Amino acid sequence: MGKWASIQHDDTHCADGGNHRGARAVRPDTWQVLLGIGLLLTATYVALPYGLLASSLYVLGTASAALAVGIAVLRRPRPFGATAWGLIATALTLAAIGHGIWYWLDLQGLEPFPSAADIFYLSVYPLFAIALWQLGSQTARDDGAFVDALIVGISAAVLGWALLIAPYTYDPDLTWLQLLVSTGYPVADLVLLPLVLRLVFLQRTGITAHSFLLLGMLAYLTADLLYAHGNSTGWYTAGGLTDAFWLIAYSLIMAAAWHPSAKIEPRAHTSHAELSGRRLLVLGAASVLVPMVILFTAGSEMEIIRVAAIASILLFLLVLYRMAGLLRETQHQAKRLENLSRTDPLTGAGNRRHLEEQLTREIARAERTQGPLNLAFLDIDHFKRFNDSHGHAAGDALLQEMVDAWRPILRPTDLLARFGGEEFVVVFPHIDAQQARRVLERLRTAMPNGQTCSAGIASFHPGDTMDSLLGRADQALYAAKDGGRDRIMIAPAEPIPVAGRPAL
Repeated sequence: MGKWASIQHDDTHCADGGNHRGARAVRPDTWQVLLGIGLLLTATYVALPYGLLASSLYVLGTASAALAVGIAVLRRPRPFGATAWGLIATALTLAAIGHGIWYWLDLQGLEPFPSAADIFYLSVYPLFAIALWQLGSQTARDDGAFVDALIVGISAAVLGWALLIAPYTYDPDLTWLQLLVSTGYPVADLVLLPLVLRLVFLQRTGITAHSFLLLGMLAYLTADLLYAHGNSTGWYTAGGLTDAFWLIAYSLIMAAAWHPSAKIEPRAHTSHAELSGRRLLVLGAASVLVPMVILFTAGSEMEIIRVAAIASILLFLLVLYRMAGLLRETQHQAKRLENLSRTDPLTGAGNRRHLEEQLTREIARAERTQGPLNLAFLDIDHFKRFNDSHGHAAGDALLQEMVDAWRPILRPTDLLARFGGEEFVVVFPHIDAQQARRVLERLRTAMPNGQTCSAGIASFHPGDTMDSLLGRADQALYAAKDGGRDRIMIAPAEPIPVAGRPAL
Protein backbone atom coordinates (compact mmCIF):
# COMPACT_ATOMS: atom_id res chain seq x y z
CA MET A 1 0.00 0.00 0.00
CA GLY A 2 3.03 2.32 0.05
CA LYS A 3 2.53 5.29 2.34
CA TRP A 4 -1.14 4.46 2.97
CA ALA A 5 -1.76 2.46 6.14
CA SER A 6 -4.51 -0.12 5.76
CA ILE A 7 -5.83 -0.99 9.21
CA GLN A 8 -8.87 -3.10 8.42
CA HIS A 9 -7.71 -5.96 10.65
CA ASP A 10 -4.93 -4.29 12.70
CA ASP A 11 -5.77 -4.35 16.42
CA THR A 12 -2.24 -4.35 17.81
CA HIS A 13 -2.05 -0.70 18.82
CA CYS A 14 -2.50 0.35 22.41
CA ALA A 15 -5.30 2.71 23.40
CA ASP A 16 -3.09 5.71 23.79
CA GLY A 17 -1.29 5.22 20.51
CA GLY A 18 1.90 4.12 22.29
CA ASN A 19 2.74 7.64 23.32
CA HIS A 20 3.74 7.57 26.98
CA ARG A 21 5.09 10.67 28.64
CA GLY A 22 6.44 11.09 32.10
CA ALA A 23 4.50 13.29 34.47
CA ARG A 24 5.81 16.80 35.01
CA ALA A 25 5.42 18.92 38.06
CA VAL A 26 2.92 21.69 37.35
CA ARG A 27 4.27 25.13 38.19
CA PRO A 28 1.73 27.80 39.12
CA ASP A 29 1.34 30.71 36.73
CA THR A 30 2.47 34.18 37.70
CA TRP A 31 -1.09 35.42 38.14
CA GLN A 32 -1.82 32.56 40.55
CA VAL A 33 1.25 33.38 42.62
CA LEU A 34 0.37 37.08 42.73
CA LEU A 35 -3.24 36.39 43.67
CA GLY A 36 -2.13 34.02 46.41
CA ILE A 37 0.32 36.59 47.80
CA GLY A 38 -2.34 39.29 47.71
CA LEU A 39 -4.90 37.18 49.56
CA LEU A 40 -2.28 36.07 52.10
CA LEU A 41 -1.34 39.70 52.69
CA THR A 42 -5.03 40.53 53.18
CA ALA A 43 -5.47 37.79 55.77
CA THR A 44 -2.29 38.92 57.56
CA TYR A 45 -3.51 42.52 57.65
CA VAL A 46 -6.82 41.51 59.23
CA ALA A 47 -5.08 39.25 61.76
CA LEU A 48 -2.56 41.88 62.88
CA PRO A 49 -3.51 44.46 65.50
CA TYR A 50 -4.06 47.85 63.96
CA GLY A 51 -0.91 49.92 64.06
CA LEU A 52 2.21 50.89 62.18
CA LEU A 53 3.01 47.35 60.99
CA ALA A 54 -0.50 46.62 59.71
CA SER A 55 -0.84 49.99 57.99
CA SER A 56 2.61 49.69 56.41
CA LEU A 57 1.67 46.24 55.12
CA TYR A 58 -1.53 47.69 53.66
CA VAL A 59 0.25 50.50 51.81
CA LEU A 60 2.95 48.08 50.63
CA GLY A 61 0.30 45.69 49.27
CA THR A 62 -1.48 48.46 47.35
CA ALA A 63 1.77 49.84 45.93
CA SER A 64 2.90 46.34 44.94
CA ALA A 65 -0.37 45.76 43.10
CA ALA A 66 0.13 49.03 41.20
CA LEU A 67 3.69 48.06 40.32
CA ALA A 68 2.64 44.57 39.22
CA VAL A 69 -0.08 45.93 36.91
CA GLY A 70 2.38 48.43 35.45
CA ILE A 71 4.96 45.72 34.76
CA ALA A 72 2.29 43.55 33.14
CA VAL A 73 1.40 46.40 30.78
CA LEU A 74 5.05 46.99 29.83
CA ARG A 75 5.64 43.27 29.19
CA ARG A 76 2.58 42.90 26.98
CA PRO A 77 3.66 42.02 23.43
CA ARG A 78 0.58 43.54 21.85
CA PRO A 79 -0.89 46.98 22.45
CA PHE A 80 -4.48 45.76 23.05
CA GLY A 81 -5.87 47.26 26.25
CA ALA A 82 -2.53 48.85 27.18
CA THR A 83 -4.07 52.29 27.73
CA ALA A 84 -6.86 50.94 29.93
CA TRP A 85 -4.52 48.81 32.02
CA GLY A 86 -2.08 51.73 32.24
CA LEU A 87 -4.87 53.88 33.68
CA ILE A 88 -5.68 51.13 36.17
CA ALA A 89 -2.02 50.96 37.25
CA THR A 90 -2.01 54.74 37.71
CA ALA A 91 -5.24 54.56 39.73
CA LEU A 92 -3.73 51.95 42.05
CA THR A 93 -0.65 54.14 42.48
CA LEU A 94 -2.84 57.07 43.52
CA ALA A 95 -4.73 54.77 45.90
CA ALA A 96 -1.45 53.66 47.49
CA ILE A 97 -0.41 57.30 48.02
CA GLY A 98 -3.83 58.08 49.49
CA HIS A 99 -3.62 55.11 51.85
CA GLY A 100 -0.15 56.20 52.97
CA ILE A 101 -1.33 59.73 53.78
CA TRP A 102 -4.51 58.51 55.50
CA TYR A 103 -2.74 55.97 57.70
CA TRP A 104 -0.03 58.47 58.63
CA LEU A 105 -2.64 61.00 59.72
CA ASP A 106 -4.67 58.38 61.57
CA LEU A 107 -1.67 57.00 63.46
CA GLN A 108 -0.77 60.57 64.48
CA GLY A 109 -4.26 61.00 65.91
CA LEU A 110 -5.09 63.63 63.29
CA GLU A 111 -8.49 63.61 61.61
CA PRO A 112 -8.64 66.54 59.19
CA PHE A 113 -11.55 66.43 56.76
CA PRO A 114 -11.07 66.76 53.94
CA SER A 115 -7.40 65.83 53.87
CA ALA A 116 -4.72 65.42 51.22
CA ALA A 117 -5.61 61.73 51.10
CA ASP A 118 -9.04 62.59 49.68
CA ILE A 119 -7.42 64.26 46.68
CA PHE A 120 -5.69 61.02 45.72
CA TYR A 121 -8.67 58.81 46.60
CA LEU A 122 -11.09 60.83 44.47
CA SER A 123 -8.59 60.89 41.59
CA VAL A 124 -8.82 57.10 41.40
CA TYR A 125 -12.43 57.08 40.17
CA PRO A 126 -12.13 58.93 36.84
CA LEU A 127 -9.16 56.73 35.88
CA PHE A 128 -11.13 53.58 36.69
CA ALA A 129 -14.12 54.96 34.77
CA ILE A 130 -12.13 55.70 31.61
CA ALA A 131 -10.43 52.28 31.76
CA LEU A 132 -13.72 50.43 32.17
CA TRP A 133 -15.28 52.39 29.32
CA GLN A 134 -12.36 51.61 27.01
CA LEU A 135 -12.38 47.89 27.84
CA GLY A 136 -16.12 47.73 27.27
CA SER A 137 -15.86 49.57 23.95
CA GLN A 138 -13.12 47.20 22.75
CA THR A 139 -15.07 44.11 23.79
CA ALA A 140 -18.21 44.82 21.77
CA ARG A 141 -20.50 47.51 20.44
CA ASP A 142 -23.72 46.82 22.28
CA ASP A 143 -26.16 49.64 23.00
CA GLY A 144 -28.49 47.20 24.76
CA ALA A 145 -25.89 46.34 27.39
CA PHE A 146 -25.23 50.02 28.08
CA VAL A 147 -28.94 50.82 28.38
CA ASP A 148 -29.44 47.88 30.75
CA ALA A 149 -26.49 49.06 32.83
CA LEU A 150 -27.97 52.58 32.96
CA ILE A 151 -31.31 51.18 34.17
CA VAL A 152 -29.60 49.50 37.10
CA GLY A 153 -27.31 52.47 37.67
CA ILE A 154 -30.13 55.03 37.78
CA SER A 155 -32.13 52.88 40.20
CA ALA A 156 -29.06 52.46 42.38
CA ALA A 157 -28.53 56.23 42.22
CA VAL A 158 -31.98 56.81 43.74
CA LEU A 159 -31.19 54.40 46.57
CA GLY A 160 -27.73 55.91 46.97
CA TRP A 161 -29.21 59.37 47.17
CA ALA A 162 -31.69 58.33 49.84
CA LEU A 163 -29.20 56.42 51.99
CA LEU A 164 -25.78 57.97 51.35
CA ILE A 165 -26.04 61.41 49.77
CA ALA A 166 -29.18 63.05 51.19
CA PRO A 167 -28.07 62.75 54.85
CA TYR A 168 -25.01 64.89 54.08
CA THR A 169 -27.09 67.56 52.34
CA TYR A 170 -29.21 67.93 55.49
CA ASP A 171 -26.19 68.33 57.80
CA PRO A 172 -25.86 72.04 58.64
CA ASP A 173 -22.43 71.57 60.24
CA LEU A 174 -20.68 70.65 56.99
CA THR A 175 -18.80 73.28 55.02
CA TRP A 176 -19.28 73.39 51.26
CA LEU A 177 -15.91 71.65 50.76
CA GLN A 178 -16.76 68.92 53.26
CA LEU A 179 -20.14 68.46 51.59
CA LEU A 180 -18.48 68.23 48.18
CA VAL A 181 -15.99 65.59 49.31
CA SER A 182 -18.53 63.63 51.38
CA THR A 183 -20.94 63.32 48.47
CA GLY A 184 -18.14 62.87 45.94
CA TYR A 185 -17.41 59.30 47.01
CA PRO A 186 -20.95 57.87 46.64
CA VAL A 187 -21.45 59.84 43.42
CA ALA A 188 -18.22 58.37 42.02
CA ASP A 189 -19.32 54.87 43.02
CA LEU A 190 -22.66 55.39 41.31
CA VAL A 191 -20.83 56.45 38.14
CA LEU A 192 -18.60 53.36 38.24
CA LEU A 193 -21.47 50.94 38.86
CA PRO A 194 -23.10 51.12 35.38
CA LEU A 195 -19.66 50.90 33.74
CA VAL A 196 -18.91 47.73 35.69
CA LEU A 197 -22.35 46.32 34.88
CA ARG A 198 -21.84 47.13 31.20
CA LEU A 199 -18.76 44.92 31.20
CA VAL A 200 -20.70 42.22 33.06
CA PHE A 201 -23.45 42.27 30.44
CA LEU A 202 -20.87 42.16 27.63
CA GLN A 203 -18.91 39.31 29.20
CA ARG A 204 -19.35 36.63 26.47
CA THR A 205 -15.77 36.15 25.38
CA GLY A 206 -14.64 33.81 28.09
CA ILE A 207 -11.72 36.09 28.91
CA THR A 208 -10.82 35.21 32.49
CA ALA A 209 -8.86 38.44 32.98
CA HIS A 210 -12.04 40.45 32.51
CA SER A 211 -13.82 38.27 35.07
CA PHE A 212 -11.08 38.93 37.62
CA LEU A 213 -11.20 42.64 36.85
CA LEU A 214 -14.98 42.71 37.30
CA LEU A 215 -14.73 40.87 40.62
CA GLY A 216 -12.05 43.31 41.70
CA MET A 217 -14.19 46.33 40.83
CA LEU A 218 -17.20 44.83 42.61
CA ALA A 219 -15.03 44.25 45.70
CA TYR A 220 -13.86 47.87 45.47
CA LEU A 221 -17.44 49.18 45.29
CA THR A 222 -18.44 46.89 48.17
CA ALA A 223 -15.63 48.30 50.31
CA ASP A 224 -16.75 51.85 49.49
CA LEU A 225 -20.35 51.03 50.41
CA LEU A 226 -19.37 49.38 53.70
CA TYR A 227 -17.08 52.27 54.58
CA ALA A 228 -19.73 54.89 53.79
CA HIS A 229 -22.34 53.09 55.88
CA GLY A 230 -19.94 52.31 58.71
CA ASN A 231 -18.57 55.84 58.81
CA SER A 232 -22.03 57.41 58.91
CA THR A 233 -23.36 55.04 61.59
CA GLY A 234 -20.16 54.89 63.64
CA TRP A 235 -19.28 51.19 63.46
CA TYR A 236 -16.32 51.47 61.07
CA THR A 237 -12.85 50.95 62.56
CA ALA A 238 -9.56 50.93 60.66
CA GLY A 239 -7.93 47.55 60.24
CA GLY A 240 -11.17 45.57 59.97
CA LEU A 241 -12.89 43.54 57.27
CA THR A 242 -14.00 46.64 55.38
CA ASP A 243 -10.38 47.53 54.60
CA ALA A 244 -9.81 43.91 53.57
CA PHE A 245 -12.26 44.32 50.68
CA TRP A 246 -10.03 47.00 49.15
CA LEU A 247 -6.99 44.72 49.41
CA ILE A 248 -8.98 41.87 47.85
CA ALA A 249 -9.95 44.22 45.02
CA TYR A 250 -6.31 45.16 44.39
CA SER A 251 -5.29 41.48 44.43
CA LEU A 252 -7.95 40.53 41.88
CA ILE A 253 -7.05 43.43 39.60
CA MET A 254 -3.36 42.47 39.83
CA ALA A 255 -4.18 38.86 38.91
CA ALA A 256 -6.34 40.08 36.02
CA ALA A 257 -3.46 42.10 34.55
CA TRP A 258 -1.13 39.08 34.64
CA HIS A 259 -3.61 36.48 33.44
CA PRO A 260 -2.70 35.23 29.92
CA SER A 261 -6.18 36.08 28.64
CA ALA A 262 -5.51 39.78 29.28
CA LYS A 263 -3.44 39.70 26.08
CA ILE A 264 -6.33 38.34 24.02
CA GLU A 265 -8.05 40.87 21.81
CA PRO A 266 -11.78 40.08 21.68
CA ARG A 267 -13.33 40.22 18.26
CA ALA A 268 -15.06 43.50 17.71
CA HIS A 269 -18.70 42.81 16.98
CA THR A 270 -22.00 44.57 17.01
CA SER A 271 -24.31 42.62 19.23
CA HIS A 272 -27.71 43.22 20.71
CA ALA A 273 -27.40 41.77 24.18
CA GLU A 274 -29.43 38.67 24.82
CA LEU A 275 -32.11 39.39 27.39
CA SER A 276 -31.52 36.32 29.51
CA GLY A 277 -33.76 35.37 32.41
CA ARG A 278 -31.13 36.45 34.92
CA ARG A 279 -30.68 39.83 33.26
CA LEU A 280 -34.43 40.31 33.15
CA LEU A 281 -34.55 39.57 36.88
CA VAL A 282 -31.82 42.16 37.54
CA LEU A 283 -33.59 44.77 35.42
CA GLY A 284 -36.88 44.01 37.13
CA ALA A 285 -35.38 44.37 40.59
CA ALA A 286 -33.73 47.64 39.55
CA SER A 287 -36.98 49.05 38.18
CA VAL A 288 -38.91 48.12 41.33
CA LEU A 289 -36.22 49.75 43.47
CA VAL A 290 -37.32 53.33 42.77
CA PRO A 291 -40.95 52.95 43.91
CA MET A 292 -39.69 50.90 46.87
CA VAL A 293 -37.55 53.86 47.94
CA ILE A 294 -40.59 56.13 47.61
CA LEU A 295 -42.70 53.67 49.57
CA PHE A 296 -40.37 53.46 52.55
CA THR A 297 -39.19 57.08 52.68
CA ALA A 298 -42.47 58.95 52.13
CA GLY A 299 -43.93 60.48 55.27
CA SER A 300 -47.38 59.68 56.65
CA GLU A 301 -48.73 62.93 55.23
CA MET A 302 -47.87 61.69 51.72
CA GLU A 303 -50.24 58.70 51.69
CA ILE A 304 -51.10 59.13 48.00
CA ILE A 305 -47.42 58.64 47.12
CA ARG A 306 -47.41 55.35 49.05
CA VAL A 307 -50.52 54.18 47.17
CA ALA A 308 -49.00 55.18 43.83
CA ALA A 309 -45.75 53.41 44.69
CA ILE A 310 -47.57 50.17 45.59
CA ALA A 311 -49.65 50.33 42.42
CA SER A 312 -46.60 50.96 40.23
CA ILE A 313 -44.80 47.99 41.80
CA LEU A 314 -47.75 45.66 41.18
CA LEU A 315 -48.20 46.86 37.60
CA PHE A 316 -44.52 46.48 36.85
CA LEU A 317 -44.42 42.95 38.29
CA LEU A 318 -47.33 41.98 36.03
CA VAL A 319 -45.59 43.45 32.99
CA LEU A 320 -42.37 41.72 34.01
CA TYR A 321 -44.17 38.39 34.27
CA ARG A 322 -45.62 38.90 30.81
CA MET A 323 -42.20 39.81 29.39
CA ALA A 324 -40.67 36.70 30.94
CA GLY A 325 -43.21 34.53 29.10
CA LEU A 326 -42.48 36.27 25.81
CA LEU A 327 -38.76 35.91 26.44
CA ARG A 328 -39.05 32.15 26.99
CA GLU A 329 -41.07 31.74 23.82
CA THR A 330 -38.66 33.86 21.77
CA GLN A 331 -35.63 31.97 23.06
CA HIS A 332 -37.32 28.64 22.32
CA GLN A 333 -38.07 29.68 18.76
CA ALA A 334 -34.56 31.08 18.26
CA LYS A 335 -33.01 27.85 19.53
CA ARG A 336 -35.24 25.80 17.25
CA LEU A 337 -34.29 27.91 14.22
CA GLU A 338 -30.61 27.66 15.14
CA ASN A 339 -30.85 23.88 15.36
CA LEU A 340 -32.60 23.73 12.00
CA SER A 341 -29.90 25.87 10.38
CA ARG A 342 -27.16 23.52 11.64
CA THR A 343 -28.86 20.16 11.04
CA ASP A 344 -29.32 17.98 7.98
CA PRO A 345 -33.12 17.74 7.54
CA LEU A 346 -33.10 14.09 6.41
CA THR A 347 -30.79 12.41 8.91
CA GLY A 348 -30.59 14.82 11.83
CA ALA A 349 -26.79 14.86 11.59
CA GLY A 350 -24.91 18.13 11.34
CA ASN A 351 -24.87 19.89 7.99
CA ARG A 352 -21.99 21.43 6.03
CA ARG A 353 -22.38 24.76 7.83
CA HIS A 354 -22.17 23.12 11.25
CA LEU A 355 -19.18 21.08 10.11
CA GLU A 356 -17.34 24.17 8.90
CA GLU A 357 -17.97 26.07 12.15
CA GLN A 358 -17.02 23.18 14.44
CA LEU A 359 -13.98 22.14 12.42
CA THR A 360 -12.69 25.72 12.33
CA ARG A 361 -12.89 25.89 16.13
CA GLU A 362 -11.25 22.50 16.60
CA ILE A 363 -8.38 23.34 14.23
CA ALA A 364 -7.76 26.58 16.15
CA ARG A 365 -7.79 24.62 19.43
CA ALA A 366 -5.41 21.97 18.11
CA GLU A 367 -3.08 24.64 16.72
CA ARG A 368 -3.09 26.46 20.05
CA THR A 369 -2.76 23.46 22.41
CA GLN A 370 -0.92 21.04 20.10
CA GLY A 371 -3.56 18.48 21.11
CA PRO A 372 -4.73 15.66 18.84
CA LEU A 373 -7.46 16.13 16.24
CA ASN A 374 -8.60 13.59 13.67
CA LEU A 375 -11.15 13.71 10.90
CA ALA A 376 -12.79 10.86 9.01
CA PHE A 377 -14.58 10.75 5.66
CA LEU A 378 -17.12 7.91 5.39
CA ASP A 379 -18.97 6.74 2.30
CA ILE A 380 -21.57 3.98 1.92
CA ASP A 381 -20.32 1.34 -0.50
CA HIS A 382 -22.44 0.80 -3.64
CA PHE A 383 -25.09 3.24 -2.44
CA LYS A 384 -26.18 4.07 -5.99
CA ARG A 385 -26.80 0.37 -6.67
CA PHE A 386 -28.85 0.16 -3.45
CA ASN A 387 -30.92 3.16 -4.55
CA ASP A 388 -31.49 1.73 -8.01
CA SER A 389 -32.54 -1.63 -6.56
CA HIS A 390 -34.70 -0.50 -3.65
CA GLY A 391 -35.77 3.03 -4.58
CA HIS A 392 -34.84 6.43 -3.25
CA ALA A 393 -37.23 6.16 -0.30
CA ALA A 394 -35.37 3.06 0.87
CA GLY A 395 -32.08 4.91 0.36
CA ASP A 396 -33.28 7.77 2.54
CA ALA A 397 -34.43 5.29 5.18
CA LEU A 398 -31.00 3.63 5.09
CA LEU A 399 -29.28 6.96 5.74
CA GLN A 400 -31.62 7.68 8.65
CA GLU A 401 -31.14 4.21 10.19
CA MET A 402 -27.39 4.48 9.75
CA VAL A 403 -27.17 7.83 11.56
CA ASP A 404 -29.44 6.53 14.33
CA ALA A 405 -27.15 3.51 14.74
CA TRP A 406 -23.98 5.60 14.71
CA ARG A 407 -25.03 8.34 17.09
CA PRO A 408 -24.89 6.26 20.34
CA ILE A 409 -21.38 5.03 19.44
CA LEU A 410 -19.89 8.51 19.15
CA ARG A 411 -18.84 10.63 22.10
CA PRO A 412 -20.69 13.86 22.93
CA THR A 413 -17.61 15.79 21.79
CA ASP A 414 -17.52 14.07 18.37
CA LEU A 415 -19.33 15.67 15.45
CA LEU A 416 -21.15 13.62 12.83
CA ALA A 417 -22.06 15.69 9.77
CA ARG A 418 -23.54 14.84 6.38
CA PHE A 419 -21.16 16.13 3.74
CA GLY A 420 -23.41 15.34 0.81
CA GLY A 421 -25.33 12.39 -0.62
CA GLU A 422 -24.09 9.24 1.12
CA GLU A 423 -20.89 10.89 2.38
CA PHE A 424 -20.41 11.75 6.04
CA VAL A 425 -17.66 13.37 8.07
CA VAL A 426 -16.80 12.65 11.70
CA VAL A 427 -14.62 15.06 13.69
CA PHE A 428 -12.70 13.40 16.54
CA PRO A 429 -11.17 15.96 18.94
CA HIS A 430 -8.73 14.95 21.70
CA ILE A 431 -7.98 11.41 20.41
CA ASP A 432 -5.32 10.03 18.06
CA ALA A 433 -5.78 8.22 14.75
CA GLN A 434 -5.73 4.72 16.25
CA GLN A 435 -8.43 5.60 18.77
CA ALA A 436 -10.48 7.19 15.99
CA ARG A 437 -10.00 4.05 13.89
CA ARG A 438 -11.41 1.88 16.69
CA VAL A 439 -14.53 4.05 16.82
CA LEU A 440 -14.87 3.82 13.04
CA GLU A 441 -14.63 0.02 13.22
CA ARG A 442 -17.66 0.08 15.51
CA LEU A 443 -19.46 2.33 13.05
CA ARG A 444 -18.71 -0.13 10.24
CA THR A 445 -20.12 -3.06 12.21
CA ALA A 446 -23.25 -1.02 13.03
CA MET A 447 -24.18 -0.52 9.37
CA PRO A 448 -27.85 -1.51 8.86
CA ASN A 449 -29.31 -3.87 6.25
CA GLY A 450 -26.01 -5.65 5.67
CA GLN A 451 -24.50 -2.63 3.94
CA THR A 452 -20.83 -1.68 4.22
CA CYS A 453 -18.93 1.57 4.24
CA SER A 454 -15.41 2.80 3.60
CA ALA A 455 -13.57 5.47 5.55
CA GLY A 456 -10.45 7.61 5.39
CA ILE A 457 -8.78 9.21 8.41
CA ALA A 458 -6.57 12.30 8.44
CA SER A 459 -4.71 13.63 11.49
CA PHE A 460 -4.20 17.32 12.09
CA HIS A 461 -0.65 18.60 11.75
CA PRO A 462 0.53 22.15 12.56
CA GLY A 463 -0.20 24.41 9.63
CA ASP A 464 -3.15 22.37 8.38
CA THR A 465 -6.22 24.20 7.14
CA MET A 466 -9.74 22.89 6.94
CA ASP A 467 -9.35 22.24 3.21
CA SER A 468 -6.04 20.40 3.58
CA LEU A 469 -7.38 18.21 6.39
CA LEU A 470 -10.56 17.37 4.48
CA GLY A 471 -8.50 16.80 1.34
CA ARG A 472 -6.22 14.23 2.98
CA ALA A 473 -9.17 12.42 4.56
CA ASP A 474 -10.91 12.40 1.18
CA GLN A 475 -7.83 10.94 -0.50
CA ALA A 476 -7.64 8.27 2.19
CA LEU A 477 -11.29 7.43 1.54
CA TYR A 478 -10.62 7.02 -2.17
CA ALA A 479 -7.63 4.84 -1.37
CA ALA A 480 -9.96 2.66 0.71
CA LYS A 481 -12.36 2.47 -2.22
CA ASP A 482 -9.55 1.55 -4.60
CA GLY A 483 -8.33 -1.08 -2.12
CA GLY A 484 -11.57 -3.04 -2.28
CA ARG A 485 -14.04 -1.05 -0.13
CA ASP A 486 -15.31 -2.03 3.34
CA ARG A 487 -12.10 -0.84 4.96
CA ILE A 488 -10.45 2.12 6.70
CA MET A 489 -7.32 3.92 5.52
CA ILE A 490 -5.18 6.40 7.45
CA ALA A 491 -3.74 9.24 5.38
CA PRO A 492 -0.05 10.12 5.59
CA ALA A 493 1.02 13.52 6.88
CA GLU A 494 1.65 14.74 3.34
CA PRO A 495 -0.82 14.08 0.52
CA ILE A 496 0.24 11.89 -2.39
CA PRO A 497 -1.39 11.77 -5.83
CA VAL A 498 -4.55 9.68 -5.71
CA ALA A 499 -7.26 9.48 -8.32
CA GLY A 500 -10.24 11.29 -6.96
CA ARG A 501 -11.60 14.75 -6.39
CA PRO A 502 -10.69 17.69 -4.19
CA ALA A 503 -12.09 17.91 -0.69
CA LEU A 504 -14.30 20.90 -1.33
